[in-house]
Amino acid sequence: RVVSETAASICGECIYCRAGEYNLCPQRAGFGYGTDGAMAEYVRVPERCLHHIPDSLPFERAALTEPCCVGYNAVVVKSHIRPGDTVVVLGPGPIGLLCAEMARLAGAGTLIVSGTSQDASRLATARSLGVTHAINVEETNLAEFMRGLGDGLGADLVVDAAGASAALKQALEIVRPGGQITKVGWGPQPLGFSLDPLVQKAVTLQGSFSHTFKNWEKVVALLAGGQINLDPIISRVAPLEDWQECFDGMHTGQYVKAVLQP
Repeated sequence: RVVSETAASICGECIYCRAGEYNLCPQRAGFGYGTDGAMAEYVRVPERCLHHIPDSLPFERAALTEPCCVGYNAVVVKSHIRPGDTVVVLGPGPIGLLCAEMARLAGAGTLIVSGTSQDASRLATARSLGVTHAINVEETNLAEFMRGLGDGLGADLVVDAAGASAALKQALEIVRPGGQITKVGWGPQPLGFSLDPLVQKAVTLQGSFSHTFKNWEKVVALLAGGQINLDPIISRVAPLEDWQECFDGMHTGQYVKAVLQP
């Protein structure tokens, strides 16, 4: 019983591959992104991608190892959280929710997830995960809310899991001086705003991409130990013939994650 990483091909020779950071290899191609993915009856993967999973870890939970690793790398490895820190996650998609779960495991004291009215069901999922506040930014001014929280100086860490340029602007507004913004969400839009707050507040802006072998080993152990709460995130486990309904449900936000069983 194994799970597979997504790094379908890497050069194996560059400094990043040699240092175990093959997620940064310039020649990296991922399954479904650069090379054919898993929409097939069989998939052949390199042995280096495989991780053993214990019999106690069901496949439907192990299937979420990859997005858990994205959250683990972004929050646990690339960010700095101390017990009691205030952490805000912008964007309650699957990655955002898993970033929030990793922040909880890392000791966040006040944990906030924000989204829009379209994200109502996912904000409800965030509440099920035990976040301190799940905020609809169309109803509550997030910057004003943060000014009324604690010492009013802002969040120690803001995780941008939304990707839109507006999210980074919001992150710069609510992060505290000397704090950190970790950007894991993608977005092609130009910024269209000044980065002066980044300088004025001496904020650390950190990008996070993909994951490494060590991330996978840590996450498999956490999943096997039941320390990552996936119950609110796995909205449906369905047979393969229900794939269309599952994809549509995830697209509309009805489901956070749906797992297909062959």
